[in-house]
Amino acid sequence: MTSFALRVDTVVLDVDGTLVDSNYHHTLSWWRAFHEQGQQVPAWRIHRSIGMGGDRLVAAVAGDRVEEELGDAVRDGWEEHYDHLLDDILPLRGAGELIAELGDRGFRVALASSGIPRHTEHAIQVREAEGRVGTATTSEDAGESKPHPELIQVALDRVDADHGVLVGDSVWDVRSAKNSGLPVIAVLCGGFGRAELEDEGADVVCEDLEELRARLDELVVRR
Repeated sequence: MTSFALRVDTVVLDVDGTLVDSNYHHTLSWWRAFHEQGQQVPAWRIHRSIGMGGDRLVAAVAGDRVEEELGDAVRDGWEEHYDHLLDDILPLRGAGELIAELGDRGFRVALASSGIPRHTEHAIQVREAEGRVGTATTSEDAGESKPHPELIQVALDRVDADHGVLVGDSVWDVRSAKNSGLPVIAVLCGGFGRAELEDEGADVVCEDLEELRARLDELVVRR
């Protein structure tokens, strides 16, 4: 746990579960997709894997055999079910205000998502964040998904960052950032626990984005 403000020029923000309240919508969509393929995967196990790339999730929760035989069909089903829920996806409280304040304070802001492009674009629209972020990565921008660090590195490179910090909600975000050499501010609004985020290496854990925004002076300063 850090006891001093991080000196950074860039704040990289995860999207699902961090800026938009979508983790449980993803869980339900994956659950339905698995069951359509005859796979009874419990919802809790799926939720534990939300935040990693969809290319990894099927094997992670159902095993390599299911990935080999049904992986693409499950992913297609998840995409279809999640599309039907898009209108229900709302920004988490304080998301727009946090992005605006980071910009006002001179930080570069980048989004790093493993989501498919139109889902990430929808998240940007519901947050009313268009024009306020320097870049947004999606699953098409890297060959490896979280917890691999490639998506974060792409986001950092696009905004010419020298020193960044990641804000994320899942253990996969923390691992991805640590693999990139970045400090992490974690939030609890994605449903992962404080202790497990700290055990993975999160430098700070905030209850939600409103607490993070209230503590900005304490946690990050413009380098």
